[in-house]
Amino acid sequence: MWRQLGLTWLACSAITGTIAVLFTHDTGGLPFRSLALLSPQSRFTLAVLLFALGLAMLAIGWRTQHASWLPNGGRGVLLWTILVAGGGLGGWAFAAAVTFHTGFAPTAQLVLAYTCGGLPFALIAGLLAKPKRMNLAAAALTGIALLAGLVLLDGRPAILVLYLQMMFGPSATTW
Repeated sequence: MWRQLGLTWLACSAITGTIAVLFTHDTGGLPFRSLALLSPQSRFTLAVLLFALGLAMLAIGWRTQHASWLPNGGRGVLLWTILVAGGGLGGWAFAAAVTFHTGFAPTAQLVLAYTCGGLPFALIAGLLAKPKRMNLAAAALTGIALLAGLVLLDGRPAILVLYLQMMFGPSATTW
């Protein structure tokens, strides 16, 4: 279990830190560059990094499938990969929106991305880990992180929609 969480945190921190560099380099006064403003090379690099993230999660899930309460075998590993990668990216985006909103310096953003970028992924993996006490600890830490984020967002979750629109364009929120 600890190996699964540690490897998840380490791999995801390295990848999300590099993704953060793509979005925060040469922003022209904006907090970050949107997808539309990324160069074709940066978009390709982003696609490669997201593929690497998925592949790393698949490899970690396969090697440590016994640490999760999901069924062993291909389906369980695939489900673990989807939940950890998808939930982790959602948590990482939430944390990025919070730190942008609170005015963290770009250098601090990158340091946080490279050191703590894997935390949301590890928390999701902790929710899926076998011992119930690990599930409870991961759920408690996730709740604390979400509450702290909402407090830092001044209790206005609509700010998250604003950052979503900044990243993907106004049509991103027309569901």
